[in-house]
Amino acid sequence: MGQPLITAAVSAALVAASCSGCFTQDDKAAQKTAHITVDNNSRTSHAITCNQVNWLLTANISAAPANVKVLLRLDSDKPTVESVHFDNFAGFYGVSNAGAGDAKIRVVKDVYTITGNATGTQLNDPRVSVTKPFSVEVGC
Repeated sequence: MGQPLITAAVSAALVAASCSGCFTQDDKAAQKTAHITVDNNSRTSHAITCNQVNWLLTANISAAPANVKVLLRLDSDKPTVESVHFDNFAGFYGVSNAGAGDAKIRVVKDVYTITGNATGTQLNDPRVSVTKPFSVEVGC
């Protein structure tokens, strides 16, 4: 009775070992990545949440302690930037394309690159309005 059990265990181990190389790196789900630069301060984040409702895409990016929120309108002809919000990115709190700043978008497959200027304040002197150049590249 012990011989069939050992044979079954060895067979199962051989099947598992032979299939361990069946899946390549490409078969795994691609990890989302964001590269953010504000006024020459750069960070990379993998903590990204993307949600799309109809034509509106929201990308929430956490780059602790910072948070960046990108809101894009994905019209069929040409996507546009609704807004980009920076919350404590290297001490900068600002917004672009919501009545302040400016932003442009470039799309290649599922990677969105937004560049422009954001208007806001610095943590160390919130009374003074500043404009900072930025770039956000996010895969959704």
